[in-house]
This record gives sequence, structure tokens and C-alpha cells, in this order.
Amino acid sequence: MFKKIKFILFALFAINMYAQQVSVKGTVVDENKVPIPGVNIVVKGTTSGVSTDIDGKFAISVQKNQTLVISSIGFSNKEIVCTGQALGTIVLTTSASTLDEIIVTGVAKGTSVKKLGFSIEKLTEKQLKQVPANDAATAMLGKMPGVKLVPRGGAPGSGFDVQLRGAKSITGGSSPLIIIDGVLGAELNISSDDIASIEVLKGAAASSLYGSRAANGVVNITTKRGSSLAAGNVEVNVRSEFGQNTLGFVPEQSKSTNRIINNGVVTTNVSPDQIYDNLYPKTYDHVNQFFNPGGFLTNYIGIRGNSNDNKLSMYASVQNSREEGIVKMVDGLERNNLKLNLDYKILPNLTLKTSNFHSSFKTEGVQGDIFGALLRSDPNADLNLPNADGSPYLVNVNTFSDGQVNPLYTISKTKNESSNKMLQSFFSLVYDFSNELKFIASYGSIRSNGSSFYMQPKGMLNYNLVEGNGYIARSMYENVDKNISFDGAYTKTFGNFNTVTKAQFLYESSDYRDISGSASNLALGGFDLTTLNAGSIPSVNSSIVLTNAYNYSLISAVDYKGKYIFDGLIRRDASSLFGPDVRWQNFYRLSGAWRITEDFKINGIDEWKFRTSYGTAGLRPPYGAIYETFALNQGVTGSQETLGNSNLKPSFSKEWEIGTDISFLKKFTMSLNYSIANNTDLILKVPVSPLSGAAFQWQNAAAMKSNTFEASLNYNVLSNKDWNLDLRTTFDTYTQTVTKLNATPYFIDGTRFIIKEGVAFGTLLLDKFAHSLDEVTNQVPAGSSVNDIFVINNQGYVVKRNTIGTTAETPIKVTDDKGIALPVASINTTPDFTMNFNTTLSYKKFTFYTLWSWQQGGYMYNHSVRYQTEPKLFDQSGKPSNEVKSSTYYANGGQYSGLLGWDNDALVYDATFVKLREVSLSYDFKIDSWKFIQNIRFNLIGRNLLTLTEYPGFDPETGASQGGVDASTFKFDSNNRYPSPRLISGALTITF
Repeated sequence: MFKKIKFILFALFAINMYAQQVSVKGTVVDENKVPIPGVNIVVKGTTSGVSTDIDGKFAISVQKNQTLVISSIGFSNKEIVCTGQALGTIVLTTSASTLDEIIVTGVAKGTSVKKLGFSIEKLTEKQLKQVPANDAATAMLGKMPGVKLVPRGGAPGSGFDVQLRGAKSITGGSSPLIIIDGVLGAELNISSDDIASIEVLKGAAASSLYGSRAANGVVNITTKRGSSLAAGNVEVNVRSEFGQNTLGFVPEQSKSTNRIINNGVVTTNVSPDQIYDNLYPKTYDHVNQFFNPGGFLTNYIGIRGNSNDNKLSMYASVQNSREEGIVKMVDGLERNNLKLNLDYKILPNLTLKTSNFHSSFKTEGVQGDIFGALLRSDPNADLNLPNADGSPYLVNVNTFSDGQVNPLYTISKTKNESSNKMLQSFFSLVYDFSNELKFIASYGSIRSNGSSFYMQPKGMLNYNLVEGNGYIARSMYENVDKNISFDGAYTKTFGNFNTVTKAQFLYESSDYRDISGSASNLALGGFDLTTLNAGSIPSVNSSIVLTNAYNYSLISAVDYKGKYIFDGLIRRDASSLFGPDVRWQNFYRLSGAWRITEDFKINGIDEWKFRTSYGTAGLRPPYGAIYETFALNQGVTGSQETLGNSNLKPSFSKEWEIGTDISFLKKFTMSLNYSIANNTDLILKVPVSPLSGAAFQWQNAAAMKSNTFEASLNYNVLSNKDWNLDLRTTFDTYTQTVTKLNATPYFIDGTRFIIKEGVAFGTLLLDKFAHSLDEVTNQVPAGSSVNDIFVINNQGYVVKRNTIGTTAETPIKVTDDKGIALPVASINTTPDFTMNFNTTLSYKKFTFYTLWSWQQGGYMYNHSVRYQTEPKLFDQSGKPSNEVKSSTYYANGGQYSGLLGWDNDALVYDATFVKLREVSLSYDFKIDSWKFIQNIRFNLIGRNLLTLTEYPGFDPETGASQGGVDASTFKFDSNNRYPSPRLISGALTITF
């Protein structure tokens, strides 16, 4: 009887449950109505759920009035109460939190930042739209912590030296591996109009998947695709921007001279007191005579669309840019870009993808020392004066700068042109064997060629008005880089464990060829000559560089309930650049993360993750480093130059990173990172014993340690119907020290940058002027006291007591006991810290955006001050008589001359600056009656508008590369740097 009653009750309960359950169906799409596959649909409070299919559709059985939690990586979660059987279309909005962004670089598959065990930076299409840039490097400038970009100069197309978390090598550059749409080794010359996202891996703890090419980090750029639109949709964007480049800060020049002035005429005779306090009767604004505002114009048309059946999607664009620069008579840069991306579903589970980018540009530049010639021009020289025959620009306009030709004449009489073309292509075949297993075969290539031409025509005058014999130089190059890869990815859930594993084989090859030559004693005058045969003394050089590499990698990631995350990978590389005895090299990574708020609910904390990672990556030796090399003179083999090294390995960066990501109070997102990188087996060209028969050998001969701290904070201050205010701040600081050097300490070629064990990398070893009497006691003659011989003058320098107030007064350098200047390693170019401040304020249809950068500390050697004919430092006019100094005091004739002599610490300046990098005011509007126009945007844009600094040069941020090392490490303000201009422009964007 009891069993019957129990059975009846159970049956009634089951019937009741069945009656309350409903089968719910729906489709999940994004804001553009594109279906989202793989969305998790879970009954709230349970683990019961399903995922959407490839078309974003799902069906699930639930009880009536239960709540469904709908979530997908990169989107904000949505909760829906089930009251019926049809939910219709559910729209997920993109998450504003950076922790919800999807990352595809350095991982087995697209992964939320929430589930990463290492740090990564990402710029989205929305961020890039604020101030569109003509290249990806400019788009990244000032927007991410630990990412340093130093302009190579202000000339159109000159580009940037990029450095991520400091230097990873002593020789060579710091440029990261650039990947665009899967093509390795690309350039950053793609326009931001074509970019969908930029992801940056800053250290080996993140970049290990890319092995021996990735110690400097990785920049992965993904371009726009038509598949981002809903089926049947087409979107057309037209953007035109026009503006003007102008010169920013201008160094001051003296208005006074130490020469005698008679009846308003400046003579060549120096006044007896040699003091620069005689005002020139007239001076000329050389900057205004030499520089000229240059136009800037870019036009872009982009179209993307998706077919009605989702089978074919396309993105195509064309862009033309023209930037004149700011130097008179120089055309600047013209660039044309074409982009074509296609996706075609051959079968429901087989997709062909291709990305293609063609770029061509030509530039007209200036002679290397032309800016030095400008700085050395006499203050009272009128650069616009004609020659005696009426031809423009008086050659010998300078009276006091003997031998210095008028720089405007040089520009008018020389030709300096270059042109380049590049085709970048990527093809991939994606086969979805099942929901769990995927295979990808890919081919990528970069084909480029270019040429340069420089000419001084026959008959060009020198300072003494003697006609020159002419000079011509030409160069050409061709390069083909290829990469072929085969990937297999397996995704599987085992109970509460979610796993993904990916294996890859990658083959790389490079074929680079160039030829260059020059000739003098030209047969004819004018600019019509193009061949070296026009000269009687030709010289020709050529090279062929062939390399290849084989790489294997295996990466696996696993998480438990989405809160404990582990990641591991191993990669083996074999490159023809490695020594044959060490041809195969291993790289690896281990990382883990704990999402704390998945275990503990903390009031006010939306998401909190702790993570740590350890990884290795490398840099390959330069071509030819493993081989014996010999001098070649007119086809005859000479002496041996370098000894071969069959054991030459890549250098390694071994980085440990620890960090945390936290989102709190629904408004803040913060990331903190600390990393220690031990960079070992650094590759140097070191002297070897003469008994070897060679002078040098490339060796793994050094090590360097870097410590980095980075922070970023995003704050959504305000968000309502009319107003939105977002603030973003980034901070980074780093130190780097040479910890091992199996060679004699040395200077980077042509500079005083010292490479020495135990000394901070980027240190200048300069002669030091004494500021204390204790520093010159070894220079006191026997029988005298230091106070008898020396005294500290009113500028704080030690001088000889008997020269005070005379033309012989000169600062004294610290020397050794033999009277040789004693360099002191006390000045470093590494900043104390760098901060960036990004503000986006929106009111209805108006958006105001600014980007400020602050660099604190970091010194720069200002070489150009020495070469100004009469820099502002000389000017003694208006000073009290007891403070004036003679020209001897400031002499720049040599190492032991005056304050402006060679390689001394008086020429080093604090490069602290605050810079307004970008500002934009935009207005968006749409007229409802215009059915085919989605939006119209007007922009007023300013770039590089303001620099607040006490640095006396054109720009404290622009430096010159030295000794093969880029300017991001060894900043050096030489006398031939093209100043960075400011740009003000207006833009119109129409979306159809």
C-alpha cells in the first residue's frame, strides 16, 4: 500500500514538472546583427546549459519563469526570464571592460583576457577611430604601458623605432616581430583605417610561441573583414582628411656677436674682450626662411559586405596619402595603399580566407647634414639672397662660418629620392572536422622592391665658388619573405575541465638581394643623368642574403570551471642563422591564473584575477655571423676579417612576469605588471687572438637584466543618455643593466655610450667638468694648495683663480694624474618613468578626445648645440658685468677647449617633457530622410600640438640611432635631425 502511494505521488510530481517545463528557442547576435556562435546559455544557479550553433541559434528546455544567463567572451552578460517558448533575437553588446576583450595572439585559440595567465595590450577599432593614423606605429603611440616609440625624425614616412619593455640585445635594433593577418615580418605602414585590432605581447613571458624571433615582443595586427557584418549587409566608408604641417619648437640663436661692429657692419675682427655682447644690427629668421608649412591630404574608401547566405564576405579599400613635410623645395611623401580581404565558405565546414595588401610610396628627402648647415649659418646671413648672376640662393652667404654653403642652395641643387613597393598576401584553408577538431593550412608572403637615387650635378658650386665634378649614387633591392604553416587545434570539455590544444609546423624563408653604386666626375651637368656610366670613377657593391627556418610548436591551455587557468607551450626552432652544431633550439612558456572572484564574492569587486607566467624567446644572429669572412678588394680576396662560429646560438630572453587584473565598482578596470627579464647569450662581435688569423668573431658573449613595472587604469566616470566620460592612465618604468660581458668594455661606434659589465644600459660615459675643488686636487702643482690655484665661478664650475673675469677663463675638467680627462658614467638616457593620459568625453553627438604624454627624466646628449654658429648659450648681452663670459669659455674646438668641447657633460640635458600628442573634436549626425547614409562625422584633429620642456633642441623625444642600435635605446640629438612637425587637420567621414 505504501509503495503504491509513493508511486502515485512521484507520478504526480513528474507530471507537474513536465507541465512547467518549456522548450525555449532563440538566436543570439551582436550589435551589427551578426550571429554569434558558441554563446553559453545556462540556467541561472545550475550548470545545465547549451551553446549556440554556427548561426547563433539555440534550444533549451527550462522550467517556466526560470532565468537564463547568456554569456560570451567579449560581450556583456545578459539575463532573460523565460515566460514563453520563443525568445526571438537576443542582442549582446560589446563589453566596455578590457577584461572581456578577446585575444588571439600567443594563445591556442581566441581567449578572454579574464582567462589569460600573462599580460597583453590591445587597441580596438573604436579606439583607433578617434584620431586615424596613416600607419600602425603612430596609432600605438602613447596608448599602452611598456610600449615605447621614438620618432626617427620628422620627415614624412621616417617612421619610429619601437621598443617593448626595454632593450633585449646590445647590438641590433629593438623592433618587435610584426604580424599582419598572419604574415610574419610585416611592416607598420598599414593605415589605421584598415585595422580592426592591434595586440601587443611585450615580453618573453607572453611571446614564447614565436620562438627565436620574439624576444623583442610581438605586434599582431588584424585588419577588417566583411564577415563582421550580418548576412546581406554592405557598408561603405569614405574619409577625407586635409591639414597642414608646421614647425613646432624652435631653438633660440644668439642675437649678439663677439665681433667688432663698425658703422652697422659686422667685421671679421673679434673684439678684445671676446664677449658675445655686441648686438647684430640685423638678424634673419633662418627657420622661417628654411621651413615652410606643408600640406597633408589623405583620401580613403573602404567597403565591406557579407552575402545573404553568409558564404562570401569581402573587405576592400583604397587610400591615397600626400604629406609635403616642412622643408622648402622638398616634395615629401606620396603613398597609395590597396587592401582586399575575402572569406569564402567552400563547404559548411571548409572556409578559404585571404588577405592582401599592396603599398607603394615615393619620398623626396634632404641631404643628411642639411639641418646642421642651417644651424651653423651666421645669424646675420640672409639665406634668400641671390648669387651675382641672379640665380637663387647665394652660395657663400656665410661670412663667419667658413666653408658653410647656404643650405637652401644645397637643396635646390641636389636630388634625393626613393621609392618602394610591397605586396603582402596571406591564404588559409580552415577545415572544421568537428565542433572539437580544426585544421588550418596557411601561406603568407611579403614581396617588396625599392630604389634610391641621390645626385649632385656637375657644376654645383662649393663655398669658394668652384664648380664641382658632380656625384651620383643609386641603389636597388628586392626581397621575398615566405611563411607556410600547418595547424591542428583540438577543443574538448572533460567534466569541469575545459581544454584546448594546438600543434603547428611553420616554415620560413627569406630571399634578399641588393645592388648599390656611385660615381663621380660626371660627364654632363643637369639632373637628367640616371646611370653610373655617366661618371668616370664608378663603385659598385651587391649582396644576396638567403635564410630559412623550420619551427614546431605545441601549446595547451586548460581551465577548471573557468576559474583556475593553466597554459603551457614548447617550440623548437632550426634556423640557417644558427651555428650548425647548435641548429635546434628550444623555447617554452608556463603560465597560470586564478580568478579570485569566482571563488569569493567581494563587495564592489566585479572581477579579480591573479596571474603569473615564465617564458623564453629569442633573437637570431645576423646573417653571416656563423661564417668566416674575408676582405674583398677589386675581386681579390684579402685578409680574414671574422672567424666562423659553429656554436653561435640565438640570444635568449627569459622572463618571469607577475600581475593582476581587477574590475571594480562597475566603473574601474586596472592592470598591474611586474617583470624580470634575464637576457642571456647576447650576440656581440668581439676581438679574438691574432693567432686565429682573424680580427673578430661573433659570439654569445654578454647578458643583460631588465626590471619593468607597468600599470593601467580605466575609469568610466559618467555614462547616461547624453553624457559619457572615459579616462585612461598608463604608467611604466624600467631599469636595465649589463650583467655579463666576455669582452673588453667598449663604446658604441661614434659615441660615448658605454657597454660595460655592471653598468646600466644606455649610460653615457662623458668627460666631467669639475664642480668641487676636491675633484681637482690632483691638478695642483707641488707646493701649492687647491685654493691657491682654483676657485668655483658664478656658474658653479671650477676655473683657475687667475683667469676669473679674463678671456682665459675656462671650466676645468676632472682628469687622472696624467692630465687625461676622466670620463664618469653618471648619465643615463632611460627615463625615470613614462605616463599617458587619455580622455574621451561625449555629449550627445559631440566627442572630445585628448592624449597627453609625460616623460620624467632621461637625459639626451645634444650634439647640435656644439655646431650652432652662435647658440643662445653664447649670448651675454644684458648680463651684469661680473657674469659675462668670453668666447673662449664656450669654445667648441676640441676635447680640452671650452664648455662646448667634445663629449662633455655640459652638453647633456634633461629630456623631461609633457606633450599633447593628439586632440580631436568630432560631431556625428544622421538625417533620417537620407536612407542610404548611416552616419556623417566631422573631425577637427591636432597632432603633436604642444611640448612643455626645458630641453634646448627641436624635440626631446626624437633621437638618432648610433652604431646599429636604434634610437629607442641610445637617444642622441645630432645636428642632422629633421624636426617633428605639428599637424592640424579637418576630416569628413561618411558611412553608407
